[in-house]
Amino acid sequence: MIEFLLSTFYFIAFCFLISKLSFFKDSKIPKYWFIIIFGVKIGVSVLLTLIYTKYYNNRATADIFKYFDDSKVMFSALKSNPLDYFKMLLGIDFNYNYYQVNYYQFMNHWNRPYSSDLISDSHIIIRFNAFVRLFSFGFFQVHHIFINFVSLIGLTLIYKAFKLYLLDKEKLLFYVVFLVPSVLFWGSGLLKEGIILFAFGLFFYYLFKLTNQLKTSYLLLFFFAIILLIFTKFYLLIALSIPSLGYLINYYRRLKNPLFGYLIAGLIFLITINVAPLINEQLDVVFQIANKQQTFSRFIAEVPANSGFVIPELSDGWSLIIYSPQALLNTMIRPYFWECNSLFVWLSAFENVFIIGCFILVFYYRKKINNSHKNIIYFNLTFVFSLFVLIGLTTPVFGAIVRYKIPGLILLLISLSILIDFGKMKTKLPFLKKLL
Repeated sequence: MIEFLLSTFYFIAFCFLISKLSFFKDSKIPKYWFIIIFGVKIGVSVLLTLIYTKYYNNRATADIFKYFDDSKVMFSALKSNPLDYFKMLLGIDFNYNYYQVNYYQFMNHWNRPYSSDLISDSHIIIRFNAFVRLFSFGFFQVHHIFINFVSLIGLTLIYKAFKLYLLDKEKLLFYVVFLVPSVLFWGSGLLKEGIILFAFGLFFYYLFKLTNQLKTSYLLLFFFAIILLIFTKFYLLIALSIPSLGYLINYYRRLKNPLFGYLIAGLIFLITINVAPLINEQLDVVFQIANKQQTFSRFIAEVPANSGFVIPELSDGWSLIIYSPQALLNTMIRPYFWECNSLFVWLSAFENVFIIGCFILVFYYRKKINNSHKNIIYFNLTFVFSLFVLIGLTTPVFGAIVRYKIPGLILLLISLSILIDFGKMKTKLPFLKKLL
């Protein structure tokens, strides 16, 4: 009962903030839409909790519970040694042996035996939960209220960042950003995806802002987004490097064909990843990708996944190039229906069919676009290609692919929305006029 009352209090408080903050004010989308979406996300988080409770017998391996449980160890320091708590929370726990002996060894997922990341991506979600415990009194559902408000801010920033390219299609953009099933589902749980969506929103919004006006506040928030991405999913930052550089080249050089900006960015990236290992062996991108692949394969061998499949083993840079098309297809169109064995995987399979349908609509209702639109489409698709290839090369589990591809899925659907001439569609399908 206390958990329900406390959760309700915070839900009402955040709804009040949404109604009052100018951040959620939009010329086309009323504020109550954002409140409704926030409520829907909370409902989905409850559903996700029920699913994880029913299908995961071991709480220590269930993603939405395991980091929450580990955060209790960190939070316990607030009573015994408050300085330790704040040092761990802020990441200034430099005396590793001390914190390992007193705290981290009692966590199940702070140090993960199968992690191949340069920086552990579990630390930030544990720290987030340890911070929210200041307000939640240890009640799990309260954490869902907080993470959903954070992800709502991120999604709203994504909406605002791309709104300029979909003028008079704001409702469609809203649907694409907030209501894609996998984004709504995985972006509403007490998972790293909520923080990733927040970081993505900051990154896109302030990248575009900085090209129009160089302000210290914009720069600080942009670098904050980069730091968040480094500590959540570093490979996302790698996938963003080519499109971001290409976008900036096109913006400042005003190339006649925006595609050239991304080709130049790709060339610079290739040169960089070949030179980087000469400076530091850990910067060998091919080695890191191969290591990530092998680590994931060892993990599912130890902890079998029902949705696992075989991916080609990488040995060198040439094998990475050879297997990239297959990796892209694995992420883009799989799982096939006959490969589905869980609700999560079925959801992804139906989404893939929907995306294929959107490509067909582009073929029949393609819209002529200007260079500004071309630039943003190349930006989006370069990121989607980079991300999907990285995922396909390293992830042999459909259940994981469903979650990892979410950021790319949003940008892919935004690009398809720009390319489709909805004016023609509304002429043939009048009922769309009310929806869009």
